[in-house]
Amino acid sequence: MGPKIKFFLILGIVSLGISVYGYFKAIPSPQNQTGNLPKIEITPLSYDFGEIEFGKIVNYNFKIKNSGQEVLEIKRVATSCGCTTANALKTKINPGEETELSVTYDTAAMGDGSHGKGSQERIIYIKSNDPVNPQVEAIISAYVK
Repeated sequence: MGPKIKFFLILGIVSLGISVYGYFKAIPSPQNQTGNLPKIEITPLSYDFGEIEFGKIVNYNFKIKNSGQEVLEIKRVATSCGCTTANALKTKINPGEETELSVTYDTAAMGDGSHGKGSQERIIYIKSNDPVNPQVEAIISAYVK
């Protein structure tokens, strides 16, 4: 290997190293910030409807609170089953404020009841701009008879 090739090879490696270092320094890291972040809190984390009859539709409202210092944005709400729907009443929550997460569970939505009876658990996934917890979960459960 000639001296010119070695020089350009070393120059290329050094340039790549500087580029990678600069890239990672430019990415905001939650650990490096001073607390001026949105922070999502869901209360309660789970709710048990207890015993309910097959065919009933039940509702529950969880609370979503922004305990951070910046506006919390709810980006998406999804559920683990088509029998459950959920939506946040507000998608932008100011620091210190809260909104409701309205959840509806239809016990008959999954058919004749053969696999929809007994102990049931459904998960609600809430995605937000909270950089520390970008997705949190709330859980509903019931015993369907």
